Amino acid sequence: MFSELVALTALVPPLLAAGIVVLRSNAGEQIAKIGITALAVSTSAAILTLIHTTEHQPLLLKFTITPDALSPTILVDRLAAVMMVLISAVSLVIHAYSRRYMQGDQGYVKFFALLSLLTFVLLALVVSANLLWLFIWCHLVSWLLWALLAFNHRAAAARLAARTILRIQTLVDATLLIAILIAYVMFGTLDLTELFQRVADAGGGPIVWAGTPWETDAVTLMTLVLIVTIMTKSAQFPFHVWLPGTIEAPTPVSAMLHAGIVNAGGFLVNRFAPLYGMAPATLHVLFIVGGLTALIGASTMLTQPSIKRTLVYSTMGQMGYMIMECGLGAFALAIFHLCAHGLFKATLFLNSGSVIHHARLDFKLPGHSHTRPTTAFSLMTWATGLVITLLLPLVILLLAHGLVRIPLFEAQGMVIFLFFAWVTSAQAIFSLYRLEAVASWKVSIAMLVALAVIGLTYLWAGEAFTGFLYSPPETAAYFQAAAWPKGLFDLFVVISAILVVAVWIILYARAHGLRVFLPDWVGAIYGRLYVSFLSALYIEDLLRAIAACRTRRPRTLPRQIGELR
Repeated sequence: MFSELVALTALVPPLLAAGIVVLRSNAGEQIAKIGITALAVSTSAAILTLIHTTEHQPLLLKFTITPDALSPTILVDRLAAVMMVLISAVSLVIHAYSRRYMQGDQGYVKFFALLSLLTFVLLALVVSANLLWLFIWCHLVSWLLWALLAFNHRAAAARLAARTILRIQTLVDATLLIAILIAYVMFGTLDLTELFQRVADAGGGPIVWAGTPWETDAVTLMTLVLIVTIMTKSAQFPFHVWLPGTIEAPTPVSAMLHAGIVNAGGFLVNRFAPLYGMAPATLHVLFIVGGLTALIGASTMLTQPSIKRTLVYSTMGQMGYMIMECGLGAFALAIFHLCAHGLFKATLFLNSGSVIHHARLDFKLPGHSHTRPTTAFSLMTWATGLVITLLLPLVILLLAHGLVRIPLFEAQGMVIFLFFAWVTSAQAIFSLYRLEAVASWKVSIAMLVALAVIGLTYLWAGEAFTGFLYSPPETAAYFQAAAWPKGLFDLFVVISAILVVAVWIILYARAHGLRVFLPDWVGAIYGRLYVSFLSALYIEDLLRAIAACRTRRPRTLPRQIGELR
């Protein structure tokens, strides 16, 4: 009974804070203390709940009403407990930050009421074990986002962003409802635990569209429909169109959205992990969508001149990588990733306002670019640096894997993770050359030691977190479900490795003063791609044009006649 009370204590305070703020709207700026106190209690209770779920069985609370299918059910397992700590802790920081940031704003009381209510809805979402209530909480998040984005209602850009996010999110919520209806029709329950048991007993459920080219089982159909919701909630291409408009909201709202709300896609995949583990085709779609989103998001981020737009597309790229992890069957690593991303992205957004404010007060043009003195090209020096950059990170990562004792080559997903870690580590070492720190052996050694320590720590933490969320048989089953045909997988790895090595050769040649011959058409394509990514592939321009056409009203005939006179 005590554990159930603690879990409810993590949920209720934000709701009570929102109610008190509304009732005491004349309290002015003292309202912030109510929200901060409530979130401090909620965060403490969430941490205690996480400790309890680590040592005991998951908590299951059911509030019986009529009919039984509509009864709210709370499931606090390790996944829900981790998300509760993340949401409440980030919201606590944002509440404390907003106390001074929103000072003097006319909507001060309204802002804290909405922020506290949003926190409660997010907490209720992650612990909901009833599919209908899961949909209700998701839909409420969409409306609360609209209210927070339209907070600065005097700004036309904020109003447009709010309308865009409401239309897209509510439309996509319908796909979540369709997936829930499929689950209820095919398996006869809205309770998550019962659904997972019935799916396991039925081995994928009944076949739909039998005898047609679209023949599939009920689980695959449900997870494919659910992908649309996941793609939109986590800003996957091309459903990311609502994300850039979030910079029009107050900075604390942007931080809350990019640190918590946009993680909903990764959470939904993990919440329905037993279903996705039985739908290999759906996992392959997630991998392709996530990889494409990560590539487009990262490329767009590198071209943006605005710090907030850079952070927006950084979020898009990170969410793409998270969904790609889900597509590889690494569900626990996706949660580990979204927790790490949520913490550092909230910090970046909260600090971006201070950076912009300081830049406006002390405006300075960047200094003249420094060109390092050119020296005679040495093939030996160039080749040595290239080999060290490409091979040394791989050796460090392999040694780290050996120390952590991870079965590296038993799953395709682990090979892919090693590949991305290798590319990232090589980029880190190459930065030594760009920062001209390679001449200092002390800096170089420090960089290599830091790389080894970080790699070992990350691998150990990722492996420990995977064992925390899922049992070894579950982890192995998810990796197996996500496996590609061996020939196709080997081809993907070989082509990717060749492209990476070729790019590194060109970069190193240019860094050492060697002119690399490239056809003119390559330069032309590069220029066009740069402009396209700078314009975010013109998707935002297209949306603005559509909005302008919809708001432009044709002139009436009497007015036209009057003008002719």
